[in-house]
Formats: sequence, C-alpha cells, structure tokens
Amino acid sequence: AGTGITLFSASFNLILGNVIAGFGNTPGSFGSGISISSGSVVSGSSNTIQGNFIGTNANGTASLPNGTGIRISSGSRPNDPVTSSNIIGGTTSGTGNVISGNDGWGISISGGRGTSIQGNFIGVGGDGHNPLPNGQGGIQNAFAFLPGRGNGNVIGGTTPGAGNVIAFNGVANVSQANGIKIESGTGNAILGNSIFGNYGLGIDLGSQYGPTPNDLGDSDSGANLLQNFPIITSVSNSGGSTSIAGTLNSVATTTYRVEFFANEDRGQRYLGSSDVTTDANGNASFNFVVAQLSASQRVSSTATDPNGNTSEFSPVIGQLLNISSRLKVGTDDNVLIGGFIINGTKPKKVIIRGIGPSLGNVGIQGYLADPILDLYQGNTLVASNDNWKFRSDGSSQRSEVEATTIAPTDDLESAIVATLQANVNYTAVVRGNDKNGGIGVVEAYDLDQLANSKFANISTRGFIETGNNVLIGGFITGNGVTKVLVRAIGPTLTNMGVTNPLQDPTLELKDGNGVTIRSNDDWKVREDGSTQQGEIEATSIPPTDDRESALVQTIPPGNYTAVVRGKNNTSGTAVVEVYNIQ
Repeated sequence: AGTGITLFSASFNLILGNVIAGFGNTPGSFGSGISISSGSVVSGSSNTIQGNFIGTNANGTASLPNGTGIRISSGSRPNDPVTSSNIIGGTTSGTGNVISGNDGWGISISGGRGTSIQGNFIGVGGDGHNPLPNGQGGIQNAFAFLPGRGNGNVIGGTTPGAGNVIAFNGVANVSQANGIKIESGTGNAILGNSIFGNYGLGIDLGSQYGPTPNDLGDSDSGANLLQNFPIITSVSNSGGSTSIAGTLNSVATTTYRVEFFANEDRGQRYLGSSDVTTDANGNASFNFVVAQLSASQRVSSTATDPNGNTSEFSPVIGQLLNISSRLKVGTDDNVLIGGFIINGTKPKKVIIRGIGPSLGNVGIQGYLADPILDLYQGNTLVASNDNWKFRSDGSSQRSEVEATTIAPTDDLESAIVATLQANVNYTAVVRGNDKNGGIGVVEAYDLDQLANSKFANISTRGFIETGNNVLIGGFITGNGVTKVLVRAIGPTLTNMGVTNPLQDPTLELKDGNGVTIRSNDDWKVREDGSTQQGEIEATSIPPTDDRESALVQTIPPGNYTAVVRGKNNTSGTAVVEVYNIQ
C-alpha cells in the first residue's frame, strides 16, 4: 500500500526511467504510483515525469498495479496554491511513459492546471498495442472544488509525437469507464491522440456518464463548456481518396480545429485536421480529403475552440440498431434465416426474437403459430428457445427478457438474450414447432449502443412466393446519418448449393411510412437508367450476377424496410442484405 513517489509542495523535479508498480493496490487503498500535490503555502509545479513504467513490469508486458498510476491534485481551500505546469511524457523518443495495468485511473488530475500529457501509452503495453488496461479508465480530469482549477490541461498536441495512445481502459465491473473523462474545468485540449477500445466513451464531458447532446449555438456551460461535436454527413470514396463532409454548429463567427479519426472504433487512427469558421448563425461546413479508406473503416471527429475546449467524439456516421425480417416460414429447408455480423472491439449484448402469433394483432393472416428460434455461431448451435419465458433447460428467463423492455407479447413466441463476440458471423433460424408453417419474423436488437461494436451487416434468406409472401427485411438506424448498401441476391445462390433460387430479384427500399425511397432491378443501372456500377463496385461487395439488385443510400435515423420480390411474379429462394458501409 502507500505511494511510490510523493512530491508534496515540491517543484522542478525530474522522475525519469523508473519502474513504479505495486503501490496502493490493496482493497480500499487510494495510493498511487506517483503523487504530486500542493500544500497550504507552496505549490507542486513544473515537475517532469518521463520514460517510466507505471503499473507494469520493466518491459511493459504484465500488470503490477498501483491504485492510480499518477495523481496530481490541488488543495480545496481558496488560498491553497494550484498544482500547475507539470509534464507527463514528451514528444521525443524515450520520453513517453507506459501508464497501464493500474487498478484505478491511469492519470487522475484533481484541480491541477496546465498539465501536459504527451507521447504516453495509457492502457496498452510497452509495444503500444497489446491491451493492459487501467481498471477505472485512462485519464480523469476530476471535479475541481474551486473555479479556475482543472483548467488548461493538454492531452496530446499538434506537434509530431505529441499524441498519446489511450486504449482498452476500464474493466467489465467498472461502469462506463472512459478513455478520457473531463468532469470539470475548461480549456482542456485533447488533440492528435489515438483513443479506442475503452470500456465507455473515448471522450466524456461532464459529471454524468454518457454522450452529451449538442445544443443550438453551443450556449451551455460545464466541463470544456460542453463543446458541441461536429456531425459527419457523408464519407465517399473516389479516385483513391476519401472525402469526409459534415457540419458544425457552435458559437458564431469562431474558428474551430476539427480533427478526424478512422478505424473500427472512434478515434483509433488520427487522420488530420481542418480549421473551420462558423458564420453569424453559428454554422460551418467542411469537406476533408484523405487517402482512400476501406469500406470497413468508420470515421469520427472532434471540435476544439480557440481556448482549447475539445468536444466529445462525434457519432460514427451511423449504425444499424435493429434488424427485423418477415417471411412465410415453410417446412424442411424453407425456414426463415437471419444472419448478422458484429464489428468492433467489444462484445455486444443483443436480444433475438422469433415472432409469430402477435402478427395476428396487426392484421396478418396465416402467421406462424409456434415459432422456435435457434442461434448459430458459424455452424455451431449456441442457443435455442421455444417459449420465451423459459430457457431450453426449463429454467425461467422471464425477468431477463422483460428487463430489455422488448419482451414478446405472446407466450408461444421465442427470445434469446445473449452477449455476442465481435467480428463473428451469427445466424438466427426461425422454424415452426412440429414443422408447421406460416408467416414469421426474426429480429435482433442492439441492447448496448455505447459499446465499441455494432451491427455491420444483416442478411435474411427465405423462399419468396407472390402477393404478400415476399421477403421483407427491416432495420433501424441511429447515431447520425447512415450509409447503407442493400442487396437482393438470387441467381448466385446456386453456387452455395441452394436449389430453386430466385432468378431475377427486384428490390425496394421504403421508409417508416412505407414510402419508396429507392428501387432497383439489375444492379448496374439505377431506376432512371443511369449507371451506378462504379458506386456499387466501390463498396467492394457488388453482386456477382447482373440480374441481382443493389442500391447505395445515405439515410437519416429511422425505420426502414427492404422488400425483395421476384420479377414478373416469379418464386424462389433469395437473400436480402443490408451493409453499414461507413
């Protein structure tokens, strides 16, 4: 227990090249690897911490936790001096610290001012890649007791080597642990870092946990003035480059630094920045061009005002929150098959439902009377359910399902609540008990939208008849506009051993009011006769048969359906797919 190195009312000291581990990690202890604080008369300022392993072994490969890695604090009385101008890390080789594996925060600043945090590995090992999380989070700018304290700290910077890697922080039993938590203070700049894979948000402003919504004109106050984040409206590839377009609403006639990031998680790879100036109404637009990104990468951004107040990350351009596919369920191989992939770095909690009898309440005739739901990971059956209140072993799951707030409304319907691994293919199969047929629905809902993972694509396979017995794939989007690729696949199913595939599928994309937004017959040509071959091929997943259908569309948050029919009222097995391509 205790603290490794304590600087109390001490200034101009250098802590260089040490292993500082195993201090203050006993239950109930608040000890730290390094503690810098001010007394009642003299401040603890202008100290430098460089090249140390804080919370790890000497190679940065294993955790030897402190309570908190580095703690910087000022007194709580009005006349107490402020701890200020301390340096953690640096921009040149060997000056950065490995601050990982601690039980609490990697760095906690309580009332400190003007701290520079640059070039450090926080939550990763000495190689800068392997996870070695700090249990409570990466960096905390804690609540400052007095105004003017907790201001002007800089995390990262604009010079080469200034950015920190702040990743994988937080553990499952610590609620909403963040990469960076700014609880109070203003002018705390967060620039040029790699922030990803943390248990909670990458950047979280304010005393509450979770995203802070923008406000018109950005007139609110609080931590970093609750600076508004940008909104990315489109990301498009062309000629070997990617254009990132969007808007910022904030204080009028002010110039902001907008930083851009990409990869599977928000903030993972810093792309660069652009200065934008708002007009008299507080609005600005931007179009930032980088080398072409792959279709799997996500783009996000932050805004920083002239006084160093950095926003939270913008939402990624959009995500699929729910899938719901409806089809007549037959016998043998003609069941309803819903497939999906979860991309990201964290597990995703979902509820999957097999719906039948309650369809009668909305006027659907011939519904599936008793649906059974099977969930597969790859080819392995991982869960099965018949009647939703009970698990397959007979134990009750009623309270768990009801806690999601979207339990089925009929006892004969099915549900599975599961936490699923990212970057794995899953398949949900709905069939009738005793092989009875009828119209059924398979659904999957995202129960943890803040997790660093998301539905990347959905697909549904089934036998398409005529009239109302077509294939209907529903989905919900949220968190900003979403760019989707929707495909209707038929002829190429022959290559997968499917008999009687639909030879010429047509596709319609409808909004929540049933209005057709787009339609397509043969994927290379739009409905107006113009070519869309290049746009579809740029997604890297075009159909392989000219008769199949596809469209790319950017859509706002809402409910949508993709309807697949056979041209000229033909029948056969087909697949409808929706991909989140940004």
